Amino acid sequence: MVTLKSYKKMHAAQKIMLGIIGTIMKLIKYLGALVVAALLLFVFVVNFSSVESHFQCSGKISSEAGSYPTTIYMKLAEYRWWVGLWGDSDGALWIEIPNKVVEYYGHVVEVGDQLQIFNSPKELKGNFSTLSKTLAISTPVGFFDGTCTKNER
Repeated sequence: MVTLKSYKKMHAAQKIMLGIIGTIMKLIKYLGALVVAALLLFVFVVNFSSVESHFQCSGKISSEAGSYPTTIYMKLAEYRWWVGLWGDSDGALWIEIPNKVVEYYGHVVEVGDQLQIFNSPKELKGNFSTLSKTLAISTPVGFFDGTCTKNER
């Protein structure tokens, strides 16, 4: 038989359990919102951390065998300011000399209106002027010097 005293004890225990369950549910809700916010921030940082530009560059390649006119293609990824919080490069650069070579330069440093292009943080390979759009760079097939025009994609 259930007495009034035992009923009050059961009712008090149920209230405590409901309070604990409510607190846990609130905690799960806030943690879920925090996880969703972190995922959205991660997607934003990944998708919007660089601006890509594509160029077609006409000029000459000089090597020990002589010099000859050529056209190369360049893709420049300029990193946003917040990438500097965890990296020391201002961008990355790819060049393609059709039917010859594709080269990646993973360390680009902005110095005024010049982008200094490095193979590694200590090996300078060339530079690109953001004002005159001229590119001077050492490639595997020789030294390229030319003027670039931006390709709209």
